[in-house]
Amino acid sequence: MRIAFFDIDGTLATGTSVPGSASAALKRMRANKDLVFICTGRARAYVENNFGDYADGFVCSNGRLAFMGNKNLVDAPLTPKQVLAFSAALDGVGAGYAFFGERDAWYGGNEAYRATAESVLKLGTLPRIADPASIQAYNFDIYFDDAAHRARATQALGDTCLVNPHGPHPSADVTVLGSDKGDAVRGVAAALGVAIEDTFAFGDGINDLPMLLAAGHGIAMGNAVDELKEAAEFVTTHINEDGVARGLAHFGLA
Repeated sequence: MRIAFFDIDGTLATGTSVPGSASAALKRMRANKDLVFICTGRARAYVENNFGDYADGFVCSNGRLAFMGNKNLVDAPLTPKQVLAFSAALDGVGAGYAFFGERDAWYGGNEAYRATAESVLKLGTLPRIADPASIQAYNFDIYFDDAAHRARATQALGDTCLVNPHGPHPSADVTVLGSDKGDAVRGVAAALGVAIEDTFAFGDGINDLPMLLAAGHGIAMGNAVDELKEAAEFVTTHINEDGVARGLAHFGLA
């Protein structure tokens, strides 16, 4: 049995739209009794609502939560101290932010970005955080005006955070170092008894780098950032040029 891990945005999908060639390739792979895991910075509710039919298991929150069926394979929430510190840092630069629990989400910071957050996340109305230390969160997104504002927020968060912009959208997901997509790849493989050399990771963004380095085989999309292409074993084509299907075919997975 082999496992392939797929980032969502820019890798498996554009928004919530998955190319037909990718969808068909994933079905062929799963029919061969290999496993498909989505591995994303997105929250559990977003993933289940929009991509539940495409995979056998899911890694969410940039690696801090992984599950298959009703069983959690990785469970590493942020500490209350971390949530408080990140909230205060982002308040200091006037950014907005949304923290994600296993099934819940909360909004904090600059109220001007709440509508943007709710439209991007598609999770309905987000309640405002009353007490940051009281929530159990796994990761968070940030919201800002422009690249300069994002840079100020990134600097405020410090060197324990890796900020991954969402393309043209004024938002980014944040990996809190210490538990990332790479840790999740290793954790899932160990929990399921799959050798690391039988794992494959597909990505396009900088937050996918730990995942590609951890997997037995790292595949960068043709539209990936240069840092990811340099680290990848194989660079496939653009997401809209059958990138997922071609990458799976290259390794004999579908």
